[in-house]
Amino acid sequence: MLRPTASLAAVLLAATVAAAAAPSASPDPKSLLVADGDQTRARELVQKLGSEQYAEREAAEQALAEMGRLARAALLDAVNNDASPEVRTRCQGLLPRATSLEMKARLEVFLADTDGKFDHDLAGWTQFRELVRTTHTVLGFPIRTDPALDGAARTLFAELVASPANRHLLFAIGGQQAELGSLAAARQQELYSQKYPRAVFVAGGVVRPPAARRDPSLADVVTLLLAQHQAGASFVPPRSAPISVLVTSAGLNQAINTGDARGRVCRAVLTAWFETRQDPMDQYNAMTLAGNLGMPEVSCDLATRLLRNKAAVASYRSMAATTLVRSGTKAHLPALEDAMDDKAVVFTVRRAAPGKPGEIEANEIQLRDLALVVGLLITQQNPTDYGFVDQYGKGVGAGGANFNYTRFFIPEAKRDEAQAKWKEWRAKAP
Repeated sequence: MLRPTASLAAVLLAATVAAAAAPSASPDPKSLLVADGDQTRARELVQKLGSEQYAEREAAEQALAEMGRLARAALLDAVNNDASPEVRTRCQGLLPRATSLEMKARLEVFLADTDGKFDHDLAGWTQFRELVRTTHTVLGFPIRTDPALDGAARTLFAELVASPANRHLLFAIGGQQAELGSLAAARQQELYSQKYPRAVFVAGGVVRPPAARRDPSLADVVTLLLAQHQAGASFVPPRSAPISVLVTSAGLNQAINTGDARGRVCRAVLTAWFETRQDPMDQYNAMTLAGNLGMPEVSCDLATRLLRNKAAVASYRSMAATTLVRSGTKAHLPALEDAMDDKAVVFTVRRAAPGKPGEIEANEIQLRDLALVVGLLITQQNPTDYGFVDQYGKGVGAGGANFNYTRFFIPEAKRDEAQAKWKEWRAKAP
């Protein structure tokens, strides 16, 4: 059975938006309502599709085609419920164009609503707008604090739905998260394969050359990020195609750093996607991507989450600490302090034992040591004052330019003393 939304998604996946005449460009979606007289006429014409007279069937089909979107409800109902195979078949053939005209009309009304006064029945739009606007709820009522971006959001969303492949993802939003996650993972692989096409081996040892290379568009990547955000990271199956390659090749970097309304819309969607990363590897890759895109505040947020993620391997958490040295602030100290009791070994420093020629000593760098060093550097203190040994013998440069997680270690005998000194300092400088 074809449901209204499911049918629209399936048909739009194969159809382009028609360029036929559209209804009034009123911003009110009520202007799209079909008059009772048109509905009655459409239903009568549908019944004539089952006439015993061939000419009458043909005339009815032509009349329904001329009604365009006004006949869509009657056509959809007949496809699902009419007992006549002839009627169902003819309605199925008429439905794609009627659906295309319906979408065209909805988009024109949607774009005409420049003040955002009305709610529009476009799948994915509500979720997209909520990511762009900072939406709070007070006593059950939504309070939107950044409506200034609505115009840019509306224009960009129209670009998203212009692509059949992107519409397919958008129309899955609001349904089963697992289904949306699978579609998003498949779309990610498809975009990656288009960017890096491969030769295909066919029967008889014939090699078909790779297709022309195609970089993803900004709309492609924004749609993918929106879909993955809505699905939730836990519902997106593992994928081999790295999303960072798609993000950086779609012009998103340039867009989010322009400072204009369109760039702020893209930044909002990207930031929301970053917030949904849960898997340690995803968090690590996202942290690196955010840094490369010039989003240090997001990179540091991911670093604090990664540092607290006990499922993450020590090397990931160490790189998170390094990120905080370079871009962190005192606001990140609570996350660091959460890790100051974690004894996971990050690295083992082996060096010649002082005063013992020929002997090698091993000093573990534990996560708690690294967290303390980062806290000290963020607060502009010298780790050597707390008993740490600086293997390079010189201070860390501005912005942590020459810092790495293997640089400082502390002898076992001085660990407790260093932790106590930190707590004492924090009590005086909360």
